[in-house]
Amino acid sequence: MDANAFWKIIDETRSAARDDQDFLDKIAARLREMSPDELVEFEEHFNRIHQGSYARPLWGAAYLINGGCSDDGFEYFRAWLMAQGRETFEKAIHDPDSLATIDDPEGELEKFMYVAREVYETKTGHKMPDTALQGAAYPDLGEAWDFDDADEMKKRYPELFAIYGWIS
Repeated sequence: MDANAFWKIIDETRSAARDDQDFLDKIAARLREMSPDELVEFEEHFNRIHQGSYARPLWGAAYLINGGCSDDGFEYFRAWLMAQGRETFEKAIHDPDSLATIDDPEGELEKFMYVAREVYETKTGHKMPDTALQGAAYPDLGEAWDFDDADEMKKRYPELFAIYGWIS
Protein backbone atom coordinates (compact mmCIF):
# COMPACT_ATOMS: atom_id res chain seq x y z
CA MET A 1 0.00 0.00 0.00
CA ASP A 2 1.32 3.43 -0.88
CA ALA A 3 0.15 6.83 0.34
CA ASN A 4 -2.28 7.19 -2.58
CA ALA A 5 -3.97 3.88 -1.74
CA PHE A 6 -4.16 4.89 1.92
CA TRP A 7 -5.85 8.19 1.08
CA LYS A 8 -8.15 6.52 -1.45
CA ILE A 9 -9.58 4.33 1.32
CA ILE A 10 -10.19 7.36 3.53
CA ASP A 11 -11.60 9.52 0.70
CA GLU A 12 -14.01 6.84 -0.52
CA THR A 13 -15.16 6.12 3.01
CA ARG A 14 -15.60 9.80 3.87
CA SER A 15 -17.58 10.50 0.70
CA ALA A 16 -20.05 7.74 1.62
CA ALA A 17 -20.41 8.80 5.27
CA ARG A 18 -23.13 11.03 6.74
CA ASP A 19 -21.07 12.10 9.74
CA ASP A 20 -18.01 11.14 11.77
CA GLN A 21 -19.66 8.17 13.48
CA ASP A 22 -20.84 6.83 10.14
CA PHE A 23 -17.29 7.34 8.82
CA LEU A 24 -15.91 5.26 11.70
CA ASP A 25 -18.42 2.48 11.03
CA LYS A 26 -17.67 2.49 7.30
CA ILE A 27 -13.88 2.66 7.66
CA ALA A 28 -13.96 -0.24 10.12
CA ALA A 29 -16.03 -2.27 7.65
CA ARG A 30 -13.59 -1.42 4.85
CA LEU A 31 -10.58 -2.32 6.99
CA ARG A 32 -12.15 -5.67 7.92
CA GLU A 33 -11.85 -6.57 4.20
CA MET A 34 -8.07 -6.16 4.38
CA SER A 35 -5.42 -8.74 5.21
CA PRO A 36 -3.39 -8.38 8.41
CA ASP A 37 -0.39 -7.21 6.36
CA GLU A 38 -2.52 -4.54 4.67
CA LEU A 39 -3.82 -3.40 8.06
CA VAL A 40 -0.23 -2.99 9.27
CA GLU A 41 0.57 -0.93 6.17
CA PHE A 42 -2.54 1.22 6.70
CA GLU A 43 -1.51 1.84 10.31
CA GLU A 44 2.05 2.72 9.27
CA HIS A 45 0.74 5.33 6.83
CA PHE A 46 -1.71 6.65 9.40
CA ASN A 47 1.03 7.14 12.00
CA ARG A 48 3.52 8.68 9.59
CA ILE A 49 0.97 11.21 8.27
CA HIS A 50 -0.54 11.87 11.69
CA GLN A 51 2.82 12.54 13.31
CA GLY A 52 4.00 14.57 10.32
CA SER A 53 1.09 16.97 10.82
CA TYR A 54 2.33 17.96 14.28
CA ALA A 55 2.84 21.70 13.76
CA ARG A 56 2.07 24.82 15.78
CA PRO A 57 0.09 26.58 12.99
CA LEU A 58 -2.33 23.65 12.86
CA TRP A 59 -2.47 23.51 16.66
CA GLY A 60 -3.47 27.17 16.74
CA ALA A 61 -6.35 26.44 14.37
CA ALA A 62 -7.45 23.52 16.56
CA TYR A 63 -7.26 25.81 19.58
CA LEU A 64 -9.67 28.28 17.97
CA ILE A 65 -12.08 25.65 16.63
CA ASN A 66 -12.28 23.71 19.89
CA GLY A 67 -12.13 26.63 22.32
CA GLY A 68 -8.78 25.35 23.60
CA CYS A 69 -6.66 22.33 22.74
CA SER A 70 -4.55 20.15 25.01
CA ASP A 71 -1.76 17.85 23.82
CA ASP A 72 -4.20 14.94 23.64
CA GLY A 73 -6.83 17.14 22.04
CA PHE A 74 -4.36 18.02 19.29
CA GLU A 75 -3.76 14.30 18.66
CA TYR A 76 -7.51 13.75 18.29
CA PHE A 77 -7.91 16.88 16.17
CA ARG A 78 -5.33 15.66 13.67
CA ALA A 79 -7.07 12.27 13.49
CA TRP A 80 -10.35 14.08 12.80
CA LEU A 81 -8.65 16.17 10.14
CA MET A 82 -7.26 13.06 8.44
CA ALA A 83 -10.75 11.57 8.46
CA GLN A 84 -12.00 14.54 6.43
CA GLY A 85 -10.01 13.28 3.44
CA ARG A 86 -6.79 14.06 1.67
CA GLU A 87 -7.80 17.32 0.01
CA THR A 88 -9.10 18.91 3.21
CA PHE A 89 -6.15 17.57 5.21
CA GLU A 90 -3.45 18.78 2.83
CA LYS A 91 -5.11 22.15 2.38
CA ALA A 92 -5.26 22.62 6.16
CA ILE A 93 -1.61 21.62 6.54
CA HIS A 94 -0.60 24.37 4.12
CA ASP A 95 -3.24 26.89 5.25
CA PRO A 96 -4.88 26.09 8.61
CA ASP A 97 -7.23 29.06 8.18
CA SER A 98 -8.85 27.09 5.33
CA LEU A 99 -10.65 25.07 8.02
CA ALA A 100 -13.08 27.99 8.26
CA THR A 101 -14.81 26.56 5.18
CA ILE A 102 -15.87 23.39 7.03
CA ASP A 103 -19.39 23.61 8.40
CA ASP A 104 -19.71 22.68 12.07
CA PRO A 105 -16.45 20.74 12.50
CA GLU A 106 -16.38 18.14 15.25
CA GLY A 107 -12.70 18.88 15.76
CA GLU A 108 -11.79 15.58 17.46
CA LEU A 109 -12.00 11.94 16.39
CA GLU A 110 -9.91 9.90 18.81
CA LYS A 111 -11.46 6.58 17.76
CA PHE A 112 -10.01 6.90 14.26
CA MET A 113 -6.56 6.58 15.82
CA TYR A 114 -7.33 3.02 16.92
CA VAL A 115 -9.66 1.51 14.34
CA ALA A 116 -7.02 -0.32 12.27
CA ARG A 117 -5.44 -1.73 15.45
CA GLU A 118 -8.79 -2.98 16.73
CA VAL A 119 -9.64 -4.63 13.41
CA TYR A 120 -6.19 -6.25 13.34
CA GLU A 121 -6.58 -7.59 16.88
CA THR A 122 -10.05 -8.96 16.14
CA LYS A 123 -8.84 -10.58 12.93
CA THR A 124 -5.60 -12.08 14.27
CA GLY A 125 -6.12 -12.39 18.02
CA HIS A 126 -2.81 -10.50 18.48
CA LYS A 127 -1.83 -6.90 19.04
CA MET A 128 -0.57 -5.04 16.01
CA PRO A 129 3.24 -5.17 15.76
CA ASP A 130 4.99 -2.28 17.49
CA THR A 131 6.74 -1.35 14.25
CA ALA A 132 3.39 -0.28 12.77
CA LEU A 133 2.65 1.98 15.72
CA GLN A 134 5.87 3.96 15.67
CA GLY A 135 5.28 6.13 12.62
CA ALA A 136 7.78 8.90 11.96
CA ALA A 137 9.47 11.19 14.43
CA TYR A 138 7.46 14.21 15.47
CA PRO A 139 8.72 17.31 13.69
CA ASP A 140 9.63 20.49 15.56
CA LEU A 141 6.48 22.47 16.34
CA GLY A 142 7.99 25.65 14.92
CA GLU A 143 7.80 29.20 16.20
CA ALA A 144 5.89 29.60 19.46
CA TRP A 145 3.22 32.18 20.13
CA ASP A 146 0.49 32.64 22.71
CA PHE A 147 -2.78 31.04 21.56
CA ASP A 148 -4.58 33.28 24.06
CA ASP A 149 -3.30 36.45 22.37
CA ALA A 150 -6.39 37.60 20.45
CA ASP A 151 -4.49 40.01 18.21
CA GLU A 152 -1.97 37.34 17.22
CA MET A 153 -4.66 34.73 16.57
CA LYS A 154 -6.74 37.17 14.53
CA LYS A 155 -3.67 38.03 12.44
CA ARG A 156 -2.75 34.37 11.86
CA TYR A 157 -6.29 33.01 11.34
CA PRO A 158 -8.56 35.80 10.11
CA GLU A 159 -11.28 33.48 8.78
CA LEU A 160 -11.27 31.09 11.74
CA PHE A 161 -11.08 33.98 14.19
CA ALA A 162 -14.17 35.56 12.60
CA ILE A 163 -16.08 32.34 13.38
CA TYR A 164 -14.44 31.05 16.59
CA GLY A 165 -12.66 34.11 18.01
CA TRP A 166 -13.78 33.56 21.57
CA ILE A 167 -10.54 34.90 23.02
CA SER A 168 -10.91 38.20 24.84
